[in-house]
Amino acid sequence: MKTLLFNFGAMGANDKSIREITKRFDRAGTQVVSHDVAKTLTKRLGVAYRNVELTFADGQTVTMGVKETGDVFEVRINGKVVPLRQQDDHAATVVEIATLLDKRRAAFQRALAKVKVPLPPSLRVSKTSLIDQKIAKRDGLREAIASKEEELAELTAQAE
Repeated sequence: MKTLLFNFGAMGANDKSIREITKRFDRAGTQVVSHDVAKTLTKRLGVAYRNVELTFADGQTVTMGVKETGDVFEVRINGKVVPLRQQDDHAATVVEIATLLDKRRAAFQRALAKVKVPLPPSLRVSKTSLIDQKIAKRDGLREAIASKEEELAELTAQAE
């Protein structure tokens, strides 16, 4: 094992290891905006691990599964599992993840652009109710015009 940064027992949101990993990502050219450490252990394939989620400035996320020994069990970039060459060396792992984030940035941005955001229910208006509102407004304006024309006719009659 080479350079292990995570101390599994004392790992928290403001832990020294989390601050160190964010510094390494900053040095690698990718800015970490937020980070979160899962409070509960997850056990899969006989391995107990804790998830560390990092969110970057461009919106991409990296989730690292850290084993009890302190090394990284798995890395997920934007929800997809990514194999790593340097699993035990965190400095090399950070550089490898940063290059993968740079390579996948354009595809990630295209995927975000394709996502359709639904309108909240308060903004949804059916076409029939919208048409009814427009017709009611039109009728109100016609009545206002008719009353003003009558008033104009009365005033012209009084002036003569």
